[in-house]
Amino acid sequence: MKIKFLFIFFFYILGVSAQDKLVLFFDFNQDFINQKSKMEFNTWLEKSKDKEIFKIIGYCDSVDSNSYNDELSLRRANNVLTLLELNKVQISEKCELTGLGEDFQQSKNRSENRKVVLYYQLKALQNPSSQKKSDKEKIVETAQDKNAVTNAPENQSAFIEKINNAKVGDLIQLENLNFYLNSEKIMAESQSILSDLLQVLRMNPRLKINIHGHICCNNNPNDVRLSYRRSKFVFDYLIRNGISTSRLGHRGFGSNRPIYKLPEKNEAERIANRRVEILVLKK
Repeated sequence: MKIKFLFIFFFYILGVSAQDKLVLFFDFNQDFINQKSKMEFNTWLEKSKDKEIFKIIGYCDSVDSNSYNDELSLRRANNVLTLLELNKVQISEKCELTGLGEDFQQSKNRSENRKVVLYYQLKALQNPSSQKKSDKEKIVETAQDKNAVTNAPENQSAFIEKINNAKVGDLIQLENLNFYLNSEKIMAESQSILSDLLQVLRMNPRLKINIHGHICCNNNPNDVRLSYRRSKFVFDYLIRNGISTSRLGHRGFGSNRPIYKLPEKNEAERIANRRVEILVLKK
């Protein structure tokens, strides 16, 4: 019994010691990694097949307001997560994703504060006690893995496929890009779809789009101000991250084109109506 305990303890210590981190840096006020970090990420990627990410933490320098830096650091963390998923890096189901903003021990060199830290470890050492499984358990797990892939929500790869298959004139809803009531501020869980759209535009340099904003709960057909701000929020995000204005346009439609008839019956319908869509102008 003592030998078994020591054996398990050895693997536990080995697993802890195998944890490592990768630090990726950003240019000022940007939420995608800079060129130097892209090269370092690509080098790390070649050796990451046996790695699993279990923590992603975003940071900012102390320029701008605390609330803005909180949001920027979270965008940085989410964009790195998207980058990892694009490159099929293993992400732990319990992966912790956090934006700390400027609330940490700041370096005097501000460029060192604009970063995301990835924590990872060897997949085989994540849970050594689960390595030995019966054939029956392996069959069940294989079936579950297949179901997970089959039943996975339409994620970034599905979004890319939808754009690639789209024709000029097609209107595509940015699913899960939702806004708070009477605000152009997006809900926290919607950040990843912005990252997806940015990646699509970067991967398709000829793609030109028009961004359409919509609102809920307002029967006045002439009130398009909030929907305009929502479309501009997406427009500004893309511009800040390097997409040329020549590839983008935006406008607000108010509540003139609702998915659900006004007045909406519940909050789910209201959330669906306050949305953003993109019109494909050129491919």
